[in-house]
Amino acid sequence: MISSTDGAVTAAPLRTGFRWLQLGMGIVCMAMIANLQYGWTLFVDPIDAAHHWGRAAIQLAFTIFVVTETWLVPIEAWFVDKYGPRIVVMFGGVMIALSWILNSYADSLTLLYTAAIIGGMGAGAVYGTCVGNALKWFPDRRGLAAG
Repeated sequence: MISSTDGAVTAAPLRTGFRWLQLGMGIVCMAMIANLQYGWTLFVDPIDAAHHWGRAAIQLAFTIFVVTETWLVPIEAWFVDKYGPRIVVMFGGVMIALSWILNSYADSLTLLYTAAIIGGMGAGAVYGTCVGNALKWFPDRRGLAAG
């Protein structure tokens, strides 16, 4: 990036096709991991009916997931800088898969909360990496890339 005299940042030209491919793949990755966050409410009542843990205790798992997802992103971003986005996104995908497996076998709140922590780590790794990568590839369209 080159800074002009008025303080504005201008971007160096990027290979247009490759950056759009990167953005598209990032969107696909985020859609694949979004099920833990956006589908959560569909599972609360069936979990409560099966285990009678109470909605508040079950919803705490979602809170743990969101806190883990958001607060670990700076650490996951450090791993992106050190090892590259591909490794971190693959790690995130594995953590999401493990979280789904643990959720399917969860017969205690402890296991449900453990799955939430693992899922939050995975979702944060994928989300943070994809957004950071998109912003890097689209310095001229940061709003579009982040959105």
